[in-house]
Amino acid sequence: MGLLEAICVIYLRRLLPVETNHPIPAMEHLRVEVIREACTIVMLLAVAWLSGVNFRSRVACFFYAFGLWDILYYVGLRWLSGWPGGLLEWDCLFLIPKPWYGPVLAPVLISVYFALACWWLHACEVRGKPMRFSMVMVLSQLAAFVAWYWSFVKDADHISKHGFSAVAYSWALLVIGAVIGIAGLWLATRTPRPATAMAPAVAD
Repeated sequence: MGLLEAICVIYLRRLLPVETNHPIPAMEHLRVEVIREACTIVMLLAVAWLSGVNFRSRVACFFYAFGLWDILYYVGLRWLSGWPGGLLEWDCLFLIPKPWYGPVLAPVLISVYFALACWWLHACEVRGKPMRFSMVMVLSQLAAFVAWYWSFVKDADHISKHGFSAVAYSWALLVIGAVIGIAGLWLATRTPRPATAMAPAVAD
């Protein structure tokens, strides 16, 4: 799926050429890109639904597949088109609900986190030791996502108008999100010891 996505993007860029400094097509062509991205999410959801055995494992499978898809997408682009020239090259990462921008390395690192974390969650599930989706875990992952999302969209309006010039990616937000996400997973693995009731004394 990642290679297929890369091939689709290569064709789209040739049909709808864009400037390097403004890496999104004209507004009249955005509808095609949004539909393509929405279809990709539907495919990933289908893979997760077929792969998982319950809600927890399906969530894990979705983000695991998402992580692998995103990594192989950039591998495919580099292999088939020679782009990106480096991991710090900027890209328009996503268009839903608004354009996301950042250096290629940022989404790749997040995808590595998705793949490793969700492999761990799924492995715990199939071993019969499921990781409980506690409120702390859910909120920590949501907070991590918010930090990452904001790092990609906070300068979106400026980039859409002026390109990538004079824009610096907020690596601090990426690190903050990673720390929060990893901490939430670590806390989820800490299962409290069951309370042991004292056995009543038995008279002889």
